[in-house]
Amino acid sequence: MTVTQIVSLVVVLILGIAGIALTLWKSKKHTEIKLISTIILVFMALTWIFDFGYFSGATYQNYGSANLGITDIPNLFYYGMNFGGDKIIFLLVLGGFYTILSKSASYKKLVLTLSEKLKGKEIVFALAVSLLFTAMGSLFVQNFAAFIFVPFIISVILNMKLDKITAFSVTFGSILIGIFGNMFGGEGAYYFNFYTGLEYTTGIIYRLIVLVISYILFNLFNVLHIKKTLKDNKVNEVESDPYKIEKLEKSAKAWPIVVIFSLMFIVTILGYINWKGIFGIDWFENFHVWLMGLKISDVEIFSSLLGLAAEKTPFGAWNLFVESAFLGVFSILIALIERIKVADFLESYKEGAKKFAKPIFFLIAVYMIMIVDYMVPVMPTIIDLVFGGIDKINPYLTTLFAFISNAVHTDFGYTGYLVGTFFTSTYTTSAELLQFIFTTTYGFVQLCLPTSAILLIGLSYLDIEYKTWIKYIWQFILGILVIILVLITIIAYI
Repeated sequence: MTVTQIVSLVVVLILGIAGIALTLWKSKKHTEIKLISTIILVFMALTWIFDFGYFSGATYQNYGSANLGITDIPNLFYYGMNFGGDKIIFLLVLGGFYTILSKSASYKKLVLTLSEKLKGKEIVFALAVSLLFTAMGSLFVQNFAAFIFVPFIISVILNMKLDKITAFSVTFGSILIGIFGNMFGGEGAYYFNFYTGLEYTTGIIYRLIVLVISYILFNLFNVLHIKKTLKDNKVNEVESDPYKIEKLEKSAKAWPIVVIFSLMFIVTILGYINWKGIFGIDWFENFHVWLMGLKISDVEIFSSLLGLAAEKTPFGAWNLFVESAFLGVFSILIALIERIKVADFLESYKEGAKKFAKPIFFLIAVYMIMIVDYMVPVMPTIIDLVFGGIDKINPYLTTLFAFISNAVHTDFGYTGYLVGTFFTSTYTTSAELLQFIFTTTYGFVQLCLPTSAILLIGLSYLDIEYKTWIKYIWQFILGILVIILVLITIIAYI
């Protein structure tokens, strides 16, 4: 590095850190947007300091310089929408689905009945639901698929007179705990392993330890908070629910919605757990091949009816487009049961889109950070400057740069593509350590930084300030960070 580069880097980092610190200290409104904007500007500035390049195995290839400027910001937004397109569509459909549900007398009956019957069992319910969402986050091939049940659970929790930080922790927070202790889940983890040549099972025992400990510690904080909330007996945040349940205007039975939710749960579990990859079960894949091949008069009826997306995605390998289609089907089914008119049905989807507009905006904004390093990838240049010539792995330095890479890249798979190959090609005997470092630092970032899509979607859905979440969870963050560093030391040196 030249003196000019060093001075420029120091200036940019000082300004960036000062901007983030000032925002966290002084900002009263729109804290998340200010933080994301600062991070984007910092990484755009880095394109003025460093050349960009790529790794081919352990070899760095310099492609020269390219500076991002003001006119590139619309491009960042465009590519952010493009990269997050499947998630945007899913959230829009999910919003419409729950808007229709919230107008259903059967759904209202289910939420109000459950919240009433669970009074006095708040802690048991929170622990059970948290365990379910943690398992989904750790096992689902698409983490966003777990969102399908989140609005329902949040409505139940808020109607139990618990606060929205509890509702967030038990749902979105627990999904993030599952990602933190990821076992076999996540589209990003699949592509990270694909590019780096690592396996899910590499170092899995250490990730299991992280998963168990983080679930226990996280829910210890949740339980203490729930006890305090119940003791104060002053909480009523039902109005914070985007799909708040009004009083029943007529008698209704909950069983039609119970049946629909049961079908949704079964289909989601079957669709998003990698049965063949994890358990060696190929029944669903074989069934899918058989079903898609069924013919009537030489026409493959199910293949033609369900389309190309379903034809290529058996149970265990579903993407969000398939789930979005099924949510649309369930929406129509509920509308028929509740006799909702077509005009009201379409209006519901319009209302649902509005409810998820802010979460979708944050999703795009987080992707914009990654797109900076997609359009002009300077991260490989920085890593080559730092690690070039270091033949023996330094676990703590590697952890620092895995943390930075994952903070920038909301898509874990892109981290594997851009820089992961360098580490696995350079430090070939440290596969277990590298798998643990990159997987856990990605989960750590998702849990606590404003570059986490799921975190900001959840916080904006419930209108919770990022600073409020950090105040709630900072002790857990410090504790789990110590545990990560201890496990890294054990893997590296013992």
